[in-house]
Amino acid sequence: MKIKTGTQALSFKRSSITLAMGAALFGGFSFQASAADTTTAEKVERIEITGSRIKRADIEGASPVTSIGRLAIESSGVQNIGELLQTVAQADLSGLTQLTNNTNGNDGSQTISLRNLGDNRTLVLVDGRRFLALGGGQVDISQIPIAIVERVDILADGASAVYGTDAIAGVVNIITKDGFEGVSLDASIGANFEGDGEYKQAGLSIGTIKGDTSLFLNISKSEEKEIGAGDREISKYPVAYVPQRFGSAFGLYGIFGTSDGLVSLDPTKEGSGVRTADDFEPFGTKHRYNFAPTNYLKTPSDRLNVFAKVNHEFSDSLSAFIDFTYNQRKSVTQIAAVPLTAGFSGPQWEIPYSKDNIYNPFGEDLTSFGFRTLPIGPRTSIQDYDTYFITGGFEGDFEIADRILLWDISMSRGDSSRSVKGENYVNLQNLRNAVGPSFIADGVAQCGTADNAIAGCVPLNLFNGETGFTDEMANYIGYELNDQVNTGATNFAANISGEIFELPAGWVGFAAGIEKRTNTFSDSPDALIAAGLSSSNFREPTNGKQTAEEAYFEFAVPVLSDLPGIQQLDISLAGRFSDFENSGFVGVEPVTSTFDNESFKLGFTWRVYDDLMLRGNYSDTFRAPSVNNLFAGGGEGFPSTQDPCNTTQFDLQSAETQSRCLADNVPNGGSIQPTGQLRSLNGGNPDLEPEEGNTKTFGFVYNPSWLDGFDMTVDYYRIELQEALSSISAAGMLNRCYVQGEDEFCGFIERREDGRIATVRTSQFNLAQLQVEGYDFNANYRFDTHEMGSFAFRLNGSYTDKYRSAGSEESINDADNQVAAIDSDILRWRGTFNTTWTYDDLSVTWGMRYTSDITESCSIPDSFVEDGLATRELCNQRDHTSEDNPNGLNRVGSVIYHDLSASYALPWQASVRVGMRNVFQKEPPIALNPFANSFYSVHDIPGGTWFLNYKQGF
Repeated sequence: MKIKTGTQALSFKRSSITLAMGAALFGGFSFQASAADTTTAEKVERIEITGSRIKRADIEGASPVTSIGRLAIESSGVQNIGELLQTVAQADLSGLTQLTNNTNGNDGSQTISLRNLGDNRTLVLVDGRRFLALGGGQVDISQIPIAIVERVDILADGASAVYGTDAIAGVVNIITKDGFEGVSLDASIGANFEGDGEYKQAGLSIGTIKGDTSLFLNISKSEEKEIGAGDREISKYPVAYVPQRFGSAFGLYGIFGTSDGLVSLDPTKEGSGVRTADDFEPFGTKHRYNFAPTNYLKTPSDRLNVFAKVNHEFSDSLSAFIDFTYNQRKSVTQIAAVPLTAGFSGPQWEIPYSKDNIYNPFGEDLTSFGFRTLPIGPRTSIQDYDTYFITGGFEGDFEIADRILLWDISMSRGDSSRSVKGENYVNLQNLRNAVGPSFIADGVAQCGTADNAIAGCVPLNLFNGETGFTDEMANYIGYELNDQVNTGATNFAANISGEIFELPAGWVGFAAGIEKRTNTFSDSPDALIAAGLSSSNFREPTNGKQTAEEAYFEFAVPVLSDLPGIQQLDISLAGRFSDFENSGFVGVEPVTSTFDNESFKLGFTWRVYDDLMLRGNYSDTFRAPSVNNLFAGGGEGFPSTQDPCNTTQFDLQSAETQSRCLADNVPNGGSIQPTGQLRSLNGGNPDLEPEEGNTKTFGFVYNPSWLDGFDMTVDYYRIELQEALSSISAAGMLNRCYVQGEDEFCGFIERREDGRIATVRTSQFNLAQLQVEGYDFNANYRFDTHEMGSFAFRLNGSYTDKYRSAGSEESINDADNQVAAIDSDILRWRGTFNTTWTYDDLSVTWGMRYTSDITESCSIPDSFVEDGLATRELCNQRDHTSEDNPNGLNRVGSVIYHDLSASYALPWQASVRVGMRNVFQKEPPIALNPFANSFYSVHDIPGGTWFLNYKQGF
């Protein structure tokens, strides 16, 4: 059975390119016909390797590929593909995580980022074809059940010419099982050594081959329980082991802006009595609220997966296939209760606490107040996902000029629906009513005035701590929000490959194809969010579509062979031509855009002699902006920003800046800015162009004939990315428009009739430059003994030598602007080393996972050392100061985790596997930068885990 490939194409604007390519390729066939007329066509099993579309008999290519096979997957004891890929040396700190420390509420999805370039610059394929992506272009790999995975290939090379957009850092190709016969039951359980984070999984696999038809079906169900941040010492406070200092100012004792300053309730006065102003004291550290323990370290989820593959052979030269995936997931995220921040944040929070409110003890209107709504409960988001993806097509071969050519054509369709129910949020209109004037009538507290009562409203008491906040009050201001997100994809592909003519050094291989992809994304926020009346920030709807039409070609050309020092020298060439059409909305205005790209790749393999092969590539890379990048609805924020045209700044500006302000309806002398914050809407930018760059790799493969069972690879890589997307803040927008006079940014600023700022739209632009440079290495050694069984050793590692980021091409090449792996939250070294001993039916694997130290900026001022933080090894490099790091640095130490698993094949077609991850329960090193947590996602949740798996075949 041949491996099927595919994805895309119906009608093409670039028809001239397509026709020219076809004429060139098929012209080559006819040109070689007479030269090959004595050759008899012979069918040889050919497969498609990750990194090339050419199906070939050999499996060695110019691109560095690391494969994780089924045995290694089972030995690892991981619960999902995300955990598996987290151990890959090329993976970085983002994307793959069970933790909420990077997201303040993970939705349960898992993505993969390679080379520290972000999950939207790593392409994920399933069986060589694109899968349904999220609105940002990433693929949620949690939708692929681990039970159906045969192996995972990681291509650590740019591959835009072969696969198209997104393949900048590399490609992850998940290969599913095929050719399975029989029935298999699979069940697993596991948990953290602390007794939480329980995991249960059960699966049924059925495979049959009858005549010309094969069927594989897998149904699996899994359940994962949460691990709370409060259940681990390192994460129970916002900064590890420091109870109060870094808590939120919005706590259970309130914070109230009075004419005497900011005050909070004296904790000893909490109760149900009537409060007076004397019961309050100046706000201090003891009034802060610890918001960390409510969060989840591990997101709970329930998953149901159905996967089916059907293949039917009509003849030796024609077959049909259908692949179907259905995923149903329910996950729950949880973070601390809503903080009321009236007068401390944006305009929708300009809610005064009336002096006429029956609970207000200060006798004055309070224009600012805060409180943690613990009586309402923690904010929980219940995510319900329903996803399906179906691919169908035909594949076969035909003979032309005594050559056998392989072809396939396929169509894919996928949809994902995500319903989000958010519990325990606050209705700001009801809050405004509840803190407004109120009165007592017939012994019952009512909102409004006697002449104008607000029906159903319950006056709010924030002055007695948690005790005074009753259930009736919570029910009135609390509400349940509902969001709806939909993603869709339609893909068409037609491919052809084979050997077209023979040169003295061997046969020339080729592949070519056309593709068409359409991706849609929509986000419909809750009605109160869309109206700006929810404690969850206002955001606009998103609705957009992107269509890509592409054509590609690829050649593998043998150049020299059987010469001294050149046993075989091959070169490969690939090219892809892409057109994109985009349509969507910015606010309520419909917009469209187009862009195109041409990417090429040149590579070589040089087998010097039997033991040694050199390889290298130079490839163009690109990433088309996603639907979200282009059309994401504006999400509200309130950054601390000074309008350069306001009354305090106007006279300080140059004459040119003042004239630009006046031209934008600002009064002479400046506009009024009531607070230090401005309203911003961060959304898409329909004028974005593709990110473009190049990748260079060079390495060797060594298989010494003097040491059977040993092989190793070492590869150097350098990735350069120009016109990368980067965000410009509200302050940056204002500065570029008025101070620097860059008119293209002025359209993002909206002013009121009186000249005040209404909204500054912030977005991404093609401004950044990135460079990443490093080395990958792999080594394997396997040998058998007569009496002690066999041993296998596997090393996978990656070293990041340089990581540079800058806002322009000029500064990226400035040596002073270099940011190496140190000082930038980037791991220099990552690696795994596994040892497997197999003796008859017993197999034991010992694994080690290494992450090097990380150096992060210290955000804790020197004055905090007096609190004893230095003894907790926070900011442990105070003397490493710079302009960017005035408080010094914190070194997060390196870690080695140890894993152990053992399996035994039972005589009744069954097997059992038991194991532990993080056997010695190594604690993660303390970090400062992760939000609401104190360790990076690359490190294990404290406590270690155990697992048990049983398989039964029939």
